[in-house]
Amino acid sequence: MLIFLGLIFLIYGGLHYYALSRAWQALPHSMVLAAGLVAWGVFMTFAPLLIWFLVKQGWHGVAAVLSWLAYCWMGFLFLFCCIALAVDVAGLLARVFGVSWQIRGLTALLVTALPALALAGYAFFEAGQIRVERLTFTTPKLPAGRVTIAQISDLHLGLIQGDPFVERVITKLRELRPDIVVATGDVIDGQGDDLAKLAPRFRELAPPGGMYAVLGNHEAYAGLETSLRFFRDAGFAVLRGESRQVDGVALVGVDDRALGKDAHTLPMETRRALAAARANTFVVLLKHQPAVGDEIPFDLQLSGHAHGGQIFPFGIFTLMAYHVRAGLYRYDDGRTLYINRGTGTWGPPMRLFTPPEIPLITLEGGQAPH
Repeated sequence: MLIFLGLIFLIYGGLHYYALSRAWQALPHSMVLAAGLVAWGVFMTFAPLLIWFLVKQGWHGVAAVLSWLAYCWMGFLFLFCCIALAVDVAGLLARVFGVSWQIRGLTALLVTALPALALAGYAFFEAGQIRVERLTFTTPKLPAGRVTIAQISDLHLGLIQGDPFVERVITKLRELRPDIVVATGDVIDGQGDDLAKLAPRFRELAPPGGMYAVLGNHEAYAGLETSLRFFRDAGFAVLRGESRQVDGVALVGVDDRALGKDAHTLPMETRRALAAARANTFVVLLKHQPAVGDEIPFDLQLSGHAHGGQIFPFGIFTLMAYHVRAGLYRYDDGRTLYINRGTGTWGPPMRLFTPPEIPLITLEGGQAPH
């Protein structure tokens, strides 16, 4: 774990060096500028660690202010470095092909910083625009009628995503009026604040088929007892390797591997939970990470975790890690995976070209189209 954290801070520190060195090259040199850039780079690199310490000390107000500063900066820095890299590659190609390249110094800094700032502003706006994605599945396993399921995922409630965000989510769910609400992990962030006040807000929903949740990696970071208490207070039944029959649908939920489940235990728990479902029942598997196990029988798996990359072009890295990004994936054996882009945000309160979502899934009885 220490090696992993060390690598993360090394990469993040490298991004700061890359970005702030451009400011040093563009601006008139002075000791004040050098000291300021170094101090800012070191402070922002280790700000997430400082936020964690402040939360542990109970200084939630200071931690919340620093979170907004540090994570908005993180989003801007990522966009700045992406644009700067594109500018550097273009300059290199210009030199290779003998083309005159005039973008350097202060001009290069402005060409990089201003678009990054504009994109960060738009990404902040887009993060607040929750979209409803509607999906319909027809199945003979549902004899008659229809069932609607609303999926929320990756809300990351805590220092940044607080009461105003919860109000938007609840308002949207009220408008949809689903039969069932499911939460596929990372509902809380692990750096929580006022979670005890936020949890009861979800009880206002009271869908007729109930609310069900599974634990994600951030529930593991927040602590098992803290997470279970939150879901209990919010009115969710947490499915931990078990199934529930609801309105003719089998809901099966499994823990995230971050809770200490190994590669052998998780498939065993999943199979045991699936075996408890009634035969010829439409099975909805709730699993935080979008990994589809071989020979794990289900009809529809609902997952999250990857956020669709959250800030373009970070989706390239999530695609490399999971070989899927977001949306609907159908397999030849009839199984279907839906990956939620996330209803909230982790880290930067920004989303660029990956808007937040609440899928509304409608299951209808009848013969599936061929």
